[in-house]
Amino acid sequence: MAPSVVRLKSEITAAQGVIFVTPEYNRSFPGVLKNAIDHASRPYGKSAWAGKPAGVIGASVGAIGTAMAQQHLRNVLGYLDMPVLGQPEAFIQAKDGLFEADGSIGTASRAFLQGWMGRYVAWVKRNAA
Repeated sequence: MAPSVVRLKSEITAAQGVIFVTPEYNRSFPGVLKNAIDHASRPYGKSAWAGKPAGVIGASVGAIGTAMAQQHLRNVLGYLDMPVLGQPEAFIQAKDGLFEADGSIGTASRAFLQGWMGRYVAWVKRNAA
């Protein structure tokens, strides 16, 4: 097993939960993310993902803001035996107002994302093994 995979599996194992932040590529999540997920799930029966509470969020320039990517990712995470936060969903459209001129997250977006993070933290506390 490659040293980078050993490190990835070790860091996942040490984590209480995992947040997946994804863009949307051709109505799915990126291949590089799928490769990382697959590497950390091997060998069979020794997946680092099993039982880890997951959150899924993403941003895209498209109007549906990663809805399809997130759904595909949720399907994979379900197979990997990861409980996934169902609500609130967060489909972020990257458009004017998302970021301030200095690059920080806009006020309304910040409030929404802080609310999402609060729900995710509560989810991890309830579901961490």
